[in-house]
Amino acid sequence: MPALFTILSEIMEISNQKRSKKIKRLFNLIGIAIVLVGLVFLWLKMDVWLLIAAATFAVYLGFAQFATLYYVYFCTDNGKVLIRYYPVISLLKKEYESIEFQHQSLLSFRLAKSMGFTDLEIVIKTKRGVAEYPPISLVALHKSEIELIEKELNAILNSRIGR
Repeated sequence: MPALFTILSEIMEISNQKRSKKIKRLFNLIGIAIVLVGLVFLWLKMDVWLLIAAATFAVYLGFAQFATLYYVYFCTDNGKVLIRYYPVISLLKKEYESIEFQHQSLLSFRLAKSMGFTDLEIVIKTKRGVAEYPPISLVALHKSEIELIEKELNAILNSRIGR
């Protein structure tokens, strides 16, 4: 079930804010647990196990950065598409990104799937030519939310081509 899904006279909104908060909370709890276990090994002077806990923590942080879990807000309203996104888990500062374009500017989109991850790639027409946006990771969205985004973008493309 999508966290937020509304269709009201050509308005569509999808947001994974609640799920993003749960992911971040779980990430923090697991990280704290690994650190606490490491501190116990340090206190008990179990150096080998301490090194294993430290390596586990490093791999855990590396995986979190590799997975690129994004908070995603997708909205279509008044002939425009707005996509806002930022990493749910970021070791450095968060980079807030936003894409906004008119429906008629959409040239193509693609849902690229690899290793269980789905990325949204968007190409639009601008005054200066064609702009291809960097892929947006949709890993933190439910499958049904990804399907709704795909359906909406297909509808925009079909209405654009139909004119």
